[in-house]
Amino acid sequence: MNREAGSKKPMVVFLYSSTMNKDCCCANFERALFRDRDSVKEFKSWACYKQVIETLKDEEKKLLEPFKLDPKKPALLFFDSEGGLLHKQQLCVDPPKFVKVIRSTKKLSDMRLRLRKSHLAERAKARKHMDAGRYGKAIVMLDKMVENRKIMSGFVSRLVDQDLVEIEKTGNDLLIEAARLKEEKKIVDSFKLYKEIEEEFERLEQLSKEASKHRKELLKKLRDMGL
Repeated sequence: MNREAGSKKPMVVFLYSSTMNKDCCCANFERALFRDRDSVKEFKSWACYKQVIETLKDEEKKLLEPFKLDPKKPALLFFDSEGGLLHKQQLCVDPPKFVKVIRSTKKLSDMRLRLRKSHLAERAKARKHMDAGRYGKAIVMLDKMVENRKIMSGFVSRLVDQDLVEIEKTGNDLLIEAARLKEEKKIVDSFKLYKEIEEEFERLEQLSKEASKHRKELLKKLRDMGL
């Protein structure tokens, strides 16, 4: 993903290995698709890269893991300008028909770029909820963005994923804090914190259930104490 800074061109990466020389799809890409006049014309709108898999470093190979590639087949990976996957192709193609795929994929890339600013604004609103401790509202907003991941640029998509991981970590940290308060016999404070976790992290079912279990236990103690 190391490329010219500030480029708004989407990317096509052709991945293959020396053992694929006789593979029909590899030959199809090299001899048909990359030489088809209409395809070549469409590819001019893309930053095109060719990579032999054997020369990749181990940490670079890890970048490919999320794409779940068939290691025995060559791959054409289409990315937006920020490294978000648009399309994966590991089957042979009919160049005249595949031109339509290239065009539609480019339109999707353009849409992601066009919507990037509004998606960043939406993510900023979710961050404000997070900073104010309104995790429930933040999760709802971020979940909706994830549902529309297909039209989110790679950069925004990564930010949203980071936010969700951060929220889950915060929820776990709060559970630890509530348990500490409980251990120190600060029953009321612990009860309030468990109740907050249960409500704010309702969409993170496991966290909410854990908090609910302890909240109910403390509620019984508080009632026994006449509170």
